[in-house]
Amino acid sequence: MDTPSQTQSPPRQVPTWRTLARWSLTVFALWLVGWVLWNTGGQLLPFVIGLIFAYLLLPLVNKLARHIPRWAAILLIYVVGLGAITAAIIFVVPPVISQIGSFFGNLPEFYEKSMMPFIENRRQWYEQEVPENIRLQVNTQVTTAIGGLKSNASSYASSFGQSLLGGILSIFSTLLFLAGFLIIPFWLFYVLLDEEKGKAALDRILPKRIRADFWAIITIFDRIFSAYIRGQITLGAVVAVMSYVGLWAVDLFVPNVDIPYKLLLALVAGFTELIPVIGPILGAIPAVIVGLFTSPVAAIVIAILYIIIQQLENNILVPRIIGGVVEIHATVLMLLLVISASVAGLIGVILSVPITAVARDLYRYLNGRLRERDDPKYLPAGALPISASSITDMDE
Repeated sequence: MDTPSQTQSPPRQVPTWRTLARWSLTVFALWLVGWVLWNTGGQLLPFVIGLIFAYLLLPLVNKLARHIPRWAAILLIYVVGLGAITAAIIFVVPPVISQIGSFFGNLPEFYEKSMMPFIENRRQWYEQEVPENIRLQVNTQVTTAIGGLKSNASSYASSFGQSLLGGILSIFSTLLFLAGFLIIPFWLFYVLLDEEKGKAALDRILPKRIRADFWAIITIFDRIFSAYIRGQITLGAVVAVMSYVGLWAVDLFVPNVDIPYKLLLALVAGFTELIPVIGPILGAIPAVIVGLFTSPVAAIVIAILYIIIQQLENNILVPRIIGGVVEIHATVLMLLLVISASVAGLIGVILSVPITAVARDLYRYLNGRLRERDDPKYLPAGALPISASSITDMDE
């Protein structure tokens, strides 16, 4: 039979005034830091962008640092990055600007040569095949709509002019603001150089009882975001190159076809690759339309080209570059696109997949830790294991 001393749980200790003072000091320090950051506002944007670059470059720096000094690895990445930026400014930016100007300059000619015959053929079919009573109803609706557009044309033009002027002023202000980024390369150098020291300092600040869970949660975020963001950037670059080479191949091997704006179309395909599920489709539409202006055969060949690129991406590139880190079904992804677009726009669409994957793994981890605190099977793949000593610390 158990004695009372064996059945009664030990009394819980009441926090001392020193403990309460320490907690109050910590809360005040967090509030003060948050208040300063909030009131600093957009002035910290260069440093935020610098942290993003640091996060993206850390794996490469760590790999190179195994073979050469860390400072030399960072300088090597700087030199290669500066060379890539210089090459882009020299070889990519001017042709893209030229192709954009040429596209808008040639719109009237495209309309006269391609759209006008198409519209005229549809008009003749409409007048010959559609019954007169239906045509009268359609014409009435179209006339009413055109009248409304004409009555509001001046207000539309005024609003567009104001928006255009605001956009130009915004771009000019942004260029001036970018001058403040000159300090970021030096700041980024020290962030990359002292990564381990920063982690060690943060680990010493954290209370022992939350250290294991903190680093496990950080590992969950890092595992998903690092694989997804770097993977999407790599996929975008690869798809852009494949699209550019493929469009040149269409010109070479399909008779009487000369596709304009190849570089611009390739960059559009690479950028839309950042959008889950529907991105490859959105990237293919402009190329198919431009091909249609050239010839129906060119449009069909370009559509086949983009289908081949998408199949290569889904079956070869995605498993090798991103792997199974996301593991979200396509039906769920489509629902996420609609929700994220309505809540956070384009940025929400791009980040909806990793955020959802992180939320899923965090739920699994926290739910498992609360259910069986010492069972490591609830840790997602790649997360740091929780040692028995850490669990003991958390219970103290």
